[in-house]
Amino acid sequence: MTRSIYDIQRDFALSSGLRSEIIWDALAPDQTEVLMQKIANLIGDNGTKKVTKSLERQRQQVFKNVWKQRKYTNDVLLSAIIYVLVTDETDPELAMRSTSFSCHPVIRTRKCVMEDKDNDNSNGCCMIFIDEHGRVYANWRQYVYHNTLPKGTMIAPSQGIYRLTNDEDMGVHLMVHATPASRVKCKILKASDKVATVGGLVAVVPVAAALAVPVAAPLLLGATVVGVTAAAYSTVRSASWLYERRQYGQSTSLRDSEARNSWLGVAGGVVGLGATGAAKALTAAGTEVNAAAQLAVKGINVSSIVISGTGVANSVYDLYLKISDDQPLSSLDLLQIASSLIIFTHSINNLRLANKATNGSTLRVAVRNQTSKVLTQIAEESAKLHSDSAAKKFDIVRTLNDIPYKEALLGALAANLTEVGTTLLPNLISVNADGQMRLNVELLAKQFGPKFVQHIGNWSNLMDVLLALAEYFTERTVQLLMQITRSFLEQNVDGIECTLNTFLSTETVLYRILMECLRNYKEFTAEFLEQRREEILAMASTYFQTLEPNNTQSSRRFKCEECHGYYYIKDS
Repeated sequence: MTRSIYDIQRDFALSSGLRSEIIWDALAPDQTEVLMQKIANLIGDNGTKKVTKSLERQRQQVFKNVWKQRKYTNDVLLSAIIYVLVTDETDPELAMRSTSFSCHPVIRTRKCVMEDKDNDNSNGCCMIFIDEHGRVYANWRQYVYHNTLPKGTMIAPSQGIYRLTNDEDMGVHLMVHATPASRVKCKILKASDKVATVGGLVAVVPVAAALAVPVAAPLLLGATVVGVTAAAYSTVRSASWLYERRQYGQSTSLRDSEARNSWLGVAGGVVGLGATGAAKALTAAGTEVNAAAQLAVKGINVSSIVISGTGVANSVYDLYLKISDDQPLSSLDLLQIASSLIIFTHSINNLRLANKATNGSTLRVAVRNQTSKVLTQIAEESAKLHSDSAAKKFDIVRTLNDIPYKEALLGALAANLTEVGTTLLPNLISVNADGQMRLNVELLAKQFGPKFVQHIGNWSNLMDVLLALAEYFTERTVQLLMQITRSFLEQNVDGIECTLNTFLSTETVLYRILMECLRNYKEFTAEFLEQRREEILAMASTYFQTLEPNNTQSSRRFKCEECHGYYYIKDS
């Protein structure tokens, strides 16, 4: 069964949102490769399996302009992904039902929050939108009226935010709007482009012919007028395109093919009107080339962090746009799709999730359930911690689950440690009749406290970390690391969660403590780590506190004239 635009947008909403909450995915300054992986999955290779230079430049442009928005959120990226579908249908109802469309990802980042200092809520405030070409729009209205979508009708989440209805069907709030390419002004400009081009070509013929064959003066005069008019129009339009590219954060470098065409249009038009302006155009272009070189993003090998390299680039679209409800999925399909699920789960470990599926429908349901579970945990934890201000609403922030596959974690530990094994885990982990491992919840709660168990977000992730610890640390060291995790959960986690409006799971804290130890120490005996217990707790706390988006100590606060909220700019 072919699904309609509304069905697909509803699937996107159920896999990305929670009720009417505003959701943000947080990335720390050292997590650039995660954003690159998401962009690689969003901007595919159209099935060619090749990453061309043009495609790589496009991805880098999107990455650069998204990553720059961290200036509003204390060097932490708060972003979300939405999808705009475009159809040829002009009737709103028929557009919603259409099964013929193109899909265009847009990344939304946070800028402003409401005026109330105690209300970390961006509802109704300015948000930045970056499209698939790297164009930057100051707010949703700017995107709607100035995007470069193809001619047709766009169907997008209302205000650029996926929000679900409160009815039993859990519908999604959408907006239907004609794309800018469909409006009269745009059509007139495009028609003028064609007329100017033809006029320019016609004008060239008599002038060139005059070099060899005499032509009547009126004809030459007419050709000159047409030529000057076309040159003037070409210059203005080309300059306008360059200005617009710069205004929306796109490259104006001569190395960019689209920008280069506009520079040639400016230079060529200026030559037609007077040669004095050409030098200025080339000088400006040369300056821009230097600036582009200085602002170049460091090379990131995306294929090294994606399971099946560029082959997964279109997998997320296959899942939501092409794979029918009953279409079976092979093991290779699931392997390819797993890495692209980071777009929805904000987790780098999705293989178990993908393995739950047998066809397109069950996979979408699995993703939806996983997303809903995590977001509900965050919402409930935030509501509990803000119980004294129940009437206020808060944005939900989802931190990255960067716990890798057990095999990858074991590989990382093997590079730093010698395998020792422990006798701790047989007491904590048992194997049932089906051969599946199970954690002894009662023993965990008894040894490490009820909060240790209550804050477990993903039992499989916790099992991966514990099994890895058991391979490379002594029993006393494992016990100590788990006790330090308990101390952090009981002493630090509430304050951090309240500030960030997030949920920090037991396995996330344990993994972070392990990583901080590996990063800062070369000795891992229980005696050595015990002496540094407070230091380890401080390092873990500092890491999570750096995810705070509104740091009044290092940022200046500004009033927004557009939405009347406020935003922060970090001091350089």
